[in-house]
Amino acid sequence: MRTLFSAFAFLFVLIALVLAGTWIASNGGTVRIDWGPYEMRTTVARLALLAAAAFLLLMIVVGLANLILRGPSRLKSRMREKRQERGYKELTRGLVAVAAGDAQEARRKARKADQLLGHPPLTMLLVAQAAQLDGDREAARKQFTEMLDHPETEFLGLRGLMVEALRRGDETAARGFAERAHALRPDAVWAADALFALQGRTGDWLASQKTLEQARDRRAIDAAGSRRRRAVVLTERARQALVNLDRDSALQLVREAHGDAPALVAATALLARLLIEQEKLKQAAKAIEKSWAATPHPELAELYRRSAREDDVARYRRMGKLVELAPDVPESHLAAARAALDAGLTGEARRHLEAVAAAPLDHRTARLWADLEEADGHGDKARTWLSRAAEAEGDPVWHCGECLHVSPLWQAVCDQCGAFDAICWGRPGRQEIEPGRRILPAPSLLAGAT
Repeated sequence: MRTLFSAFAFLFVLIALVLAGTWIASNGGTVRIDWGPYEMRTTVARLALLAAAAFLLLMIVVGLANLILRGPSRLKSRMREKRQERGYKELTRGLVAVAAGDAQEARRKARKADQLLGHPPLTMLLVAQAAQLDGDREAARKQFTEMLDHPETEFLGLRGLMVEALRRGDETAARGFAERAHALRPDAVWAADALFALQGRTGDWLASQKTLEQARDRRAIDAAGSRRRRAVVLTERARQALVNLDRDSALQLVREAHGDAPALVAATALLARLLIEQEKLKQAAKAIEKSWAATPHPELAELYRRSAREDDVARYRRMGKLVELAPDVPESHLAAARAALDAGLTGEARRHLEAVAAAPLDHRTARLWADLEEADGHGDKARTWLSRAAEAEGDPVWHCGECLHVSPLWQAVCDQCGAFDAICWGRPGRQEIEPGRRILPAPSLLAGAT
């Protein structure tokens, strides 16, 4: 569009000049110029032609002067642009070498890029990455530290220093770098995740909650993920409040956690336990019912049984509610079978155990069968089931979904690998039962290589 406009403008000026020249030539006339003792006479056409020639000569002189005066600087600028272009090509090739794991090639390209570009901040990053590949931690740390002096690379330098601090096991320093990076770029996902994870590793759950809420407000984390994480943090804060004998605060915190993530077994169990202690049995039962369909768990079943004041037979009948909420889940029938045995209803217990016959046999199911046969007076069958219990699969346990470390209790952070919200209920190696979980890796894994 601009080229077409320029062509029309040139054509317009050319036509105007031709018309002006034609008009001058057709009208004729003379011009007299008196300058001191001199007198010059000429035609208007000649004067116009002379003026045009003088203007053209002036333009040529100005152009030559401009070329002579500004030519060297333009040449120098062009050479600098060529040098920068070559430097950035070397820098790109160096980054490719880093991605390929070729530390020697990365160092060579970094030196060339440094010579061509004059030690730019990005060259520091390439040198630091090459040092990391070579295992030269001190050189990498030095380069990352120098990057902090340049605003355009300060953020990358902080990430690199955080990674190096984690590799040497200095979580205090790593948290300091993560805090600076988060303050510099609050919308950066990795900075928010790393700071959140490091705060959790040290048990600073109040700070973790603030970091999480800031990340949520800046949309560095999705709403569903933030609710789950917030519920985990609130549950840990409630447990800390219990350690400090502040049961009112614990109840308030765990209520919020249960509201954010009803599928979080630890939150539901703690809420139900505190409500039962306060004789708020109906509230405890409703909390468990709200969670049961998503996360049936033996601890919840036991708390549901304790939430009733009736006799054993009435309690068994109430367990039917759990079966109704999750009829296809073995845990519902196992809980009902246990309640039926406690009430002496062996026929009902047998019915529920037969309902899970297709599920893999574990210790707990085999022991229930043994108790049932013993209650019915079938000693031989009871001993057979006890023998089968020794050969059956292990019972579900709390374990880390990342490293498979078995934990005696649920906790927000794995003691073994440091993963956040990774402790799940089930058999190690199988998918956990809790939906909505998103394991947040240990800080060293989360940060990755810079």
